[in-house]
Amino acid sequence: MCLPPLTHNLPTCSFCTNRAQSRHLRPWTISGVSPGGALMQTLRLAALTLALLPGALTHLHAGVVTFDFDSDITGNFTPFTDTVSGLSATFTSSGDPGGFEVGPSFFQSLTGQVLLDPGPAALNDLTLSILFSAPQVSISMNFATNSAPGVLLTLNAFNGATPVGSASASGTIPSGLLFPEGVLSFGGATFDRVVLSTPAPDFAIDNLTVSDVPEPGGIFLCVAALGGLLFLRRRMYW
Repeated sequence: MCLPPLTHNLPTCSFCTNRAQSRHLRPWTISGVSPGGALMQTLRLAALTLALLPGALTHLHAGVVTFDFDSDITGNFTPFTDTVSGLSATFTSSGDPGGFEVGPSFFQSLTGQVLLDPGPAALNDLTLSILFSAPQVSISMNFATNSAPGVLLTLNAFNGATPVGSASASGTIPSGLLFPEGVLSFGGATFDRVVLSTPAPDFAIDNLTVSDVPEPGGIFLCVAALGGLLFLRRRMYW
């Protein structure tokens, strides 16, 4: 006895059919945007990210930066600007032009070249101002004074025109040398300018080290642009 042929007209699940069609037939879109339009949106956002990134990284450059004057030309005098790792420091004095100058060290803790007075202007009892191109949160330096031990070097810090704090230190005379040397440090407030002064007729500084913090605006721009790009890419392939 022959059996009837198997039929292929079996009931089908409309959910499975629709799901299969949805997976294999429907082109991906981003909220109704065609594939070509999605690609253009991605390219535009990528271009925006690349445009914003350098500016954001400029604000994030920071970290610790040291100005040691070793790369300056011997005899260079104030006012002048040094730039290290994207951070600029402009040095000026109350005796400019030529109040302070860069010259070889004859100290122990101040090595290589140092910044000292008197400079070509041949003036004493000067103040030294240092203006930074970006806000800083701490500073330290080696110093020497043309004085007896115990004479203070004072640092006054400013954020714009607003005083934000001060610090003072005195040095001791290293064995076999003539002038007191020490370390002066300040921190705990944001500043973009410091002014150094002392009752000693002259002083020298070296190894001026500052540290800053990332600016929230720079971080936000960088994270927002990158986050948007990643989100758009995920939507494209979901």
